[in-house]
Amino acid sequence: MKRLLFLLFLLPSLARGQYFFQYKADIQRVDSTGFYNIFLPPDVTSKLNYKFSDIRIYDIRGKEVPYIRDTEENRFKTAKRDKLRIIQNEHKTAKKYTVVMIHNPDHKTFSNLAFIIKNTDAQIWVNISASNDLKDWQILKNNVRYQKEFSDSATAQLLINDLPEANYEYYRIIFFDYNREPIVVLNAYTYYVEKRHREYVEVPHPRFFQDDTTEPQKTIVKIVFNEPQYVDKIVFKIKSPEYYLRKAELTTRDTSTGKKIRLQYYFHNQKDFYLCSDSSNELLLSRYYAKELYLVVDNNNNEPLQFEDIRAYQLKEHLIAKLERGKRYIIKFGNKNVPAPIYDLKYFINKIPRNRPEITVENIVKLSNPQKEARHVYIKPIYLWVALIIVLIIMIIISVRVFTKHKTDELT
Repeated sequence: MKRLLFLLFLLPSLARGQYFFQYKADIQRVDSTGFYNIFLPPDVTSKLNYKFSDIRIYDIRGKEVPYIRDTEENRFKTAKRDKLRIIQNEHKTAKKYTVVMIHNPDHKTFSNLAFIIKNTDAQIWVNISASNDLKDWQILKNNVRYQKEFSDSATAQLLINDLPEANYEYYRIIFFDYNREPIVVLNAYTYYVEKRHREYVEVPHPRFFQDDTTEPQKTIVKIVFNEPQYVDKIVFKIKSPEYYLRKAELTTRDTSTGKKIRLQYYFHNQKDFYLCSDSSNELLLSRYYAKELYLVVDNNNNEPLQFEDIRAYQLKEHLIAKLERGKRYIIKFGNKNVPAPIYDLKYFINKIPRNRPEITVENIVKLSNPQKEARHVYIKPIYLWVALIIVLIIMIIISVRVFTKHKTDELT
């Protein structure tokens, strides 16, 4: 019985252990205790999963230190929120999507939408279009995937914060479920936040190879990084001719089939863009992860463009954490299956100073045997619950038998 009780209390603790990580790095030591922005260079972010969830901070004794990712989403948590009027909210079972229509009669200008939805684990793909007369519709987003905020309650928030700033009277949003659980929308809002300059950091310089002969009247430029990178902006430097205006397309290749995949870009999610001698030739993406990219330029009857340089950038990524003076801290990262951590700190973001010193990480090391760096084995919660139920059933059976035996002994 004592062993069963011990097992009963031990099992939940197994899920709180450290995970297996592939890399670790030192955090610069701090001169005073307080909150800091810990800058994650591309050498770190390139090894993270898409959600940037597979990273942890530890002190020298192995104690986990809570943190908050310094993302644009954090600004929305402290901003004014206005409720929007939903005039249509309908799930199309046969077509496998939910359509929501928002009416903005006052033509308020905004660049984001937030939806309170019933919590779901399904991936959420969204189409957004806008109109002033319900006839001519402008496509703002075309089949783009979004990630809901983590929530352990019955509802969750889905935030779309990269819309072009506009004041249309009607917005039509289509949520695709693709044969999964339907997306149930409960409310719609928009946030009013102060604008912040986007900070970019350059990723390691890619190599590029120009081909002007394989396809008639086209230039194909292959862009290669040393390792896969998250890319948010690409800048093309062209040395000749003096004047040009060329339609271009940025693509990647499916590694399993070799098929071309067309990327969607930041501005209005157009699939094509233009290289122009009168512009900076900057192309904005949204955390696109790739090792190789292909730029296809339509030259028509003109001479091919001559590319002088191509540089790539990603949005600057920080972790916000409270560090103590004199203590040594490290980060461990690199495990695509590690879920996002759940810290109480996120509920107190209003109490964290806005002006925080920036530090960085250094001495990135690949762990030769990651298992030795982990102190505990992670067990999925569902297995823990099954084990707990089994233990409880065994305890009940044993208790009934002991009670029955005791009564039998009394009668005899």
